[in-house]
Amino acid sequence: MEPLEKLKQMTAWNLDPTLTEDDLGELLASAALQDINGFAPANEEWTPTYDLNAAAVAGWLIKAGRASSLVEVDPPESGILTSKVFDNCRAMARVYAAKRKVSVAIR
Repeated sequence: MEPLEKLKQMTAWNLDPTLTEDDLGELLASAALQDINGFAPANEEWTPTYDLNAAAVAGWLIKAGRASSLVEVDPPESGILTSKVFDNCRAMARVYAAKRKVSVAIR
């Protein structure tokens, strides 16, 4: 599966609050890593390599920011508090933050 498609799934990008494809492209660009051959993303020989968990964290935090002002019941009388959307986005960011790889240099 292509990184963009994977990130779409990881962030539930098309569910409110939504992310755009431009948002996702920026998230991937910011999560680009040196590839297995040691090439940096700026190198033309770079094989696309990303920290998708970092991109997902950032995506969920964007979604949380977009939901931060939601505090009403929607729809009225439904019992669904839209402020929970903010809480859920933050919870998903924590899930992906916990999955990020940690590397340690051993000398």
